[in-house]
Order: sequence, then C-alpha cells, then structure tokens
Amino acid sequence: MKSRPNLYTNYAKETAIFSNNTQKFWFAILLVLSTSLCFVATDYWILLISRSLAFSIGAWGINIVSGLAGQITLAHGSFIGIGVYTAAVLGGTASNNVWGFDLDMLIWLPAAGIVAALFSLILAPIAVRLKGLNLALVTLAFLFICSHIFSNFISVTGGAGIGRKVAKLVLFGVNLEDGLMFGNYLLEKNQIQYLLCLFLCVIMGFGFKNIVRSRAGRAYAGIRDGDIAAEALGVNLFRYKASAFALASFYAGVGGAMASTISGGVEPGLFNLLFSILAVAIIVIGGAGTVLGPLFGAFFYIMVPGLIQSILKVTNLTESALPLNLGQIEAMVFGLCIILFLIFEPRGLWGIWFRLRNYFKAWPFSY
Repeated sequence: MKSRPNLYTNYAKETAIFSNNTQKFWFAILLVLSTSLCFVATDYWILLISRSLAFSIGAWGINIVSGLAGQITLAHGSFIGIGVYTAAVLGGTASNNVWGFDLDMLIWLPAAGIVAALFSLILAPIAVRLKGLNLALVTLAFLFICSHIFSNFISVTGGAGIGRKVAKLVLFGVNLEDGLMFGNYLLEKNQIQYLLCLFLCVIMGFGFKNIVRSRAGRAYAGIRDGDIAAEALGVNLFRYKASAFALASFYAGVGGAMASTISGGVEPGLFNLLFSILAVAIIVIGGAGTVLGPLFGAFFYIMVPGLIQSILKVTNLTESALPLNLGQIEAMVFGLCIILFLIFEPRGLWGIWFRLRNYFKAWPFSY
C-alpha cells in the first residue's frame, strides 16, 4: 500500500530483499557511486576499500554462526586459512617446494569456500553437542591443530616464516595480473581487484540477507534465543548448527581467498588466535546478527589505520615522535572502540545507523 509502506499484506512482500522502490533506488545509486569510485580514488584508498569489501565477506561468515545462531567460535581464522591455501594451490604457480596448478578464478574461488565448508563438517559433530565456553574451547583446539598443520605442511603453505604466493587473477582464461585494456584505457590490477571485490561483496551480501529471511535463518535465531525451546518446536539442532558452521566456513573461505589476492603473499602465522578474535570483534563493532553490521565493522577496522596516518600527516607528526608505533596505536584504538561499543552501543555501528536513519525518516517530527 502506497500510503503505508511498512504494512505487508502477504509473506512474499515481508521477506523481499527490497521492501519498496525507495530502497531499490538508493541501492542503485550506491552501486553506481561505488563502481565509479575506483576511477577517481588513489591507489592507496582503492586498496583499503578492496580489503574492507573482502573482509566483509569473511565477517558475514562468522555473523552466521555467532550473530544469527549464537554459537561461540574461535576457529574462524582456520577456515579463512583453509580457503586461502586452497585458492593458492589451485590458482597459484608451483615452485620447488609448493604446489600450484594455475587454474582459473572460476575454479579456485568457489573451491576455496567449498573446501573450507567440508573441513567445518569435521568439527560439526562435536560442536553441535556443545555450547558456550565448552564450544569455544573445542573450536580453540581446532584452531591450534590447524595452525600446527599450516606451519608444517610446506608443500601447501610454504612453511612458517616463509609463506608462499597466492592465487593469480585469471578469469575466463584472461590474465588480469598486468591489467586489462578497454580500447585505449588500461584498467589496472588494483582497479580490477576492487571491482571483483565489490561484485563478490554484493552477491554474498544478498546471499546473507536471503539466509536471514529464510527458514534456516529463523531456525538459527530460535537456536540463539533458546535451543531447548527451538528443539521442542521441531528445529533439528544437529542439522541447523552444522549448516551454520558450514555456511560460515564457506563465507570465510571465499572472503579469505579474495583478500589474499590483494596482499600478494601469505604466511601461516597470520591465521592465529588473534586473527579469529579479530573476526569476532569486527561483528561486535559492526553489529552482530545484522546484515550491514559486518560491512560496517570491516570498513571500520580497515579504515582506522588509514585515518590515523592521515591525522599524523595533517598534524605533521612522525612515527618516531610518538611513544608507540602505528601498530600499537591501531590495536589500542580498536580495543578501546570494542569496549565503548559494548558499554554504550551493544548493537554496534548498525545501531547508530538505525537511529540516524529513523531520525531522518521521521523528520521534522523526530524526537
């Protein structure tokens, strides 16, 4: 009904991705602006935004299992690592000590998610029977096992302290490593990475929203709010907890594989406990259980270093003049933000966005 846009007369309208034409319009505008950004922004900001988009995909993954299903996991970094190394083996180049098959991106990108999801099924039979602190300890043990394998499986990872090169950007048989010519215009590699990350982020974001509004999404919410009550209502706990881990791992694998192409190389020590805690922190800051929360959280985490460096340039301060280095400052700022959000805004950046949106929608009658 035009006069009452929030009144739904059937289930299909209530569960639609875009509930009205206004949302479709603003999404189209945002998509056009985002696409054109890679042609006007500097290489530095294109790199940061590309990393943010790739991290958002991985954050949506942990948002499925922790934000929607309410299961505490510290193994998310392991599944990201599995996705990264699957992509590196299938899409990378072989050398004296590491495997590589130089396959197309159409193969190694989905394979990264599928292999990570399959490995999650190893953990699922144990994890689905536990919750809370016990589940966190089991996933922590899985993380330590994977970290040991990553460090010693030299043919795949290159070994601790050495690492290896990641998958190449080859799409439909076209090598994109040196850019792509469109007439007289050269689309550089960083621009191609940005557009690929943007496209993938939109697809995976729609996928996450479909999960939220589906039968599985409602089952996850029921398990999060009360698994005993959900089971009494007919929710199969084993099936839905296992599927939550599998979907989360798929997102982690795809996001990790895409992010690795931006870094160019990867070392096994990256996928440690701190990395998994960071993934949890991103959804806490962004807004756990929401669609836009992981996107907000990932952008916040990636943009903080850039903003700190910009402030130092404006104030003419050098890193040597500070009592702490940039890495320590970034960690302190990020940690302080987590504390402040948990105390003052438990819904994270999404909660702030929600209030601002409602304020301007109701203006001038906002109060």
